[in-house]
Amino acid sequence: MQDVVNQITANPLLSFILALVAILLIFFVLKGLFRIVLFLAALVLLYFGYVTFLQEKYPLPQFDPEKVSEWTDKVGQFIPKDLNLSLLDSNFTRPNPED
Repeated sequence: MQDVVNQITANPLLSFILALVAILLIFFVLKGLFRIVLFLAALVLLYFGYVTFLQEKYPLPQFDPEKVSEWTDKVGQFIPKDLNLSLLDSNFTRPNPED
């Protein structure tokens, strides 16, 4: 590892190219994050605009807590309890685990 660091620091052209690649990577990551932040800010502004101007004319539907708990019970049956530890992984070369 020390040899790689010495070679990079000894060659200014290689240092420049690596710095340029690092700057480009940081730029593209920040550009993607900036798009996500702009999208979320637009959603928040749309929500506040809705609440301010249209809430009285078009109210949001009210949720029934009993209905939500009923659906939670129905969906809870399909969620595995063992986090997929007992499902087959299609690897038949290993012996079966013994309980």
